[in-house]
Amino acid sequence: MKTLAATISLLSGVTAIDNGYGITPPMGWRSWNCYGANVNQTLMETVMDKVVERKRTTWEGKVASLSDLGYTSIGLDDNWQACGTGVNNSFHDINGVPLVNLKTFPSMKKMVDYGHSKNLRVGWYMNNCICKEKDFKDKSYIEKHMRESAIAVAEAGFDGVKLDGCGQFRNLTWWAQLLNETNRPIMIENCHWGETVPGEPFGDAPCTGRGTPSNCPYNFFRSSVDIKPHWSSIWFNLQSTRPYQTEHNPLSRPGAWAYPDMLQVGRLATKNEDKTHFGAWCIVSSPLILGFDVTDESITDKIWDIISNTEAIKVNQAWAGHPGRLVSEFGGPLGDAVQIWAKPVATSPLQIAVFVMSNSYEVQSAVIGFHTVGFPENAVVSVYDIWSHMPVGNMTGFYPVDGLAAHDSRFFVITQL
Repeated sequence: MKTLAATISLLSGVTAIDNGYGITPPMGWRSWNCYGANVNQTLMETVMDKVVERKRTTWEGKVASLSDLGYTSIGLDDNWQACGTGVNNSFHDINGVPLVNLKTFPSMKKMVDYGHSKNLRVGWYMNNCICKEKDFKDKSYIEKHMRESAIAVAEAGFDGVKLDGCGQFRNLTWWAQLLNETNRPIMIENCHWGETVPGEPFGDAPCTGRGTPSNCPYNFFRSSVDIKPHWSSIWFNLQSTRPYQTEHNPLSRPGAWAYPDMLQVGRLATKNEDKTHFGAWCIVSSPLILGFDVTDESITDKIWDIISNTEAIKVNQAWAGHPGRLVSEFGGPLGDAVQIWAKPVATSPLQIAVFVMSNSYEVQSAVIGFHTVGFPENAVVSVYDIWSHMPVGNMTGFYPVDGLAAHDSRFFVITQL
């Protein structure tokens, strides 16, 4: 089945999005990781209540909600649709209008309005994987289908849309054009599993990926396959960001961030894995989209100190010319038992965040070379520990990291003196 890239001829060149979103990595929550297909309007509104609830204290001693910390984009994923009720056994009617399952979502507009009443942004989901649509050949209907879908997103008041890769409606350039035409700013998530990325001259979204913000027709792009709640998936998906973090002119940048999928923090085997997972997404400027069940107070309590770490979030949100990159790895049979990642967070004075993470079940050690992570030779620096919120001290040359437990990490901000 041809995609719209092959069937729609009215598009040429690069169509960037005109929405003002994605200048910093988006933060929020999305339904798929914990709920999968078991979603409904009442559950989504309950999640919104929990996201704005102020009942926990940050390390600074401030009572805060998740939304206070920046997690303000709440996304509904797959299975909102009335499968099989539309033309060609689809979930769009003869006029191209998407058909909502009214038993589970009586009013998308009211759900979105409810989120807005709590100062949240609300996101939808299109080109679905459940009852995927792949049987349309008529060009005029394809046009109607995509145009009416974009209009439905805007008319319901959604602030964002995740565009998956399962159906035939994959042309992100045209999606961006149609969403722009609604005159409503709508953030676009490219969920093509690493198949549609910046720098491609052809395909579903040709763009150079250059400029700040990026000229690509989406605000963040999946660099990986779907994430799973186990360590090997976390590690594998993190590595998928590396092609977009070249030392010069990286393709992950404001306007189009590399995204190794939603966070599985709160769903992993150990607290160390949860913490390292969160820190890894922070150091590479990934969007921070929570995926745990926020209605389960015990999970929120368990990981609150991780997801509320404002110093880690500050690193994630900073832009000083680079999204963060792998600078060294060593140890173990494959030479990757420990990785050291670095991201500049300020230029005057030079300040670099450094993340050391273990991919081993054995206790590991590492050495941070200050020149290796980006400081001038023989620079004198101060080292601050983000996980403990404590200064380590002033030094030059290198800093040894010992006693790195299984899948554990250390997170520092280092400042040139």
